[in-house]
Amino acid sequence: MCRWVAYIGEPIFIADLVSAPEHSLIAQARQAEEYKTTINADGFGLAWYNYHPQQGLYRDVYPAWSDMNLRALAEQVSSRLFMAHVRASTGTAISRNNCHPFAHSCWSFMHNGQIGGLDAFRKRADMAIPDALYTARKGATDSEALFLIVSGPT
Repeated sequence: MCRWVAYIGEPIFIADLVSAPEHSLIAQARQAEEYKTTINADGFGLAWYNYHPQQGLYRDVYPAWSDMNLRALAEQVSSRLFMAHVRASTGTAISRNNCHPFAHSCWSFMHNGQIGGLDAFRKRADMAIPDALYTARKGATDSEALFLIVSGPT
């Protein structure tokens, strides 16, 4: 299962939750104390909001603990609203497009787990994505499909 953290409040550095604490998201990704999988090494993502309605977005396929760019961003960027996600794939390919959070317009979304039985209705789920949003689908995860279905056209 994936792990994530979300924050809303007074501005703080992203590192205050993602990388600095003893039980930070990155520490949990590397060695979880409570888990279904002890390690989350199938990519990560970060979405944050500051002065523009459009979110900042950084995602990659590396394990979160080995990406120095993520650490540098987290130590320098202060935000009042952000979400970070470390991925343990549930069957879809390890690719940047499959890393959460997903973003469209001013919205960001992340999800932990998987939609049970998706293989039985994957095509119908893709067809339920509004035509105006279908080109926004970049990956192959059930989470991204769900996000675009509920996003509706903007």
